[in-house]
Amino acid sequence: MRLGPFTPRDHVVITTLGLEFAVAVGLCTAGGFLADKKLGSTPWLSIGGVFVGFALGMYMVVKEAKRMERAEAEQKDDKKNGSI
Repeated sequence: MRLGPFTPRDHVVITTLGLEFAVAVGLCTAGGFLADKKLGSTPWLSIGGVFVGFALGMYMVVKEAKRMERAEAEQKDDKKNGSI
């Protein structure tokens, strides 16, 4: 995986991943907070929501990293075989 200069598309992907991660953590935490208020189990469901959101966010980041790695390998194979 290259670490060189980033293209505008790379910046969009990185920003999107960061926002998706933050939204996953935020929504799961908010869901846990609301469930805590309803069930009176403060703060346990909120803490659980943070962990679930973090795990979901990491899943999305790893999934996208694997997709990007596959696309880069395919691009190298295409260049190697002479087609662009």
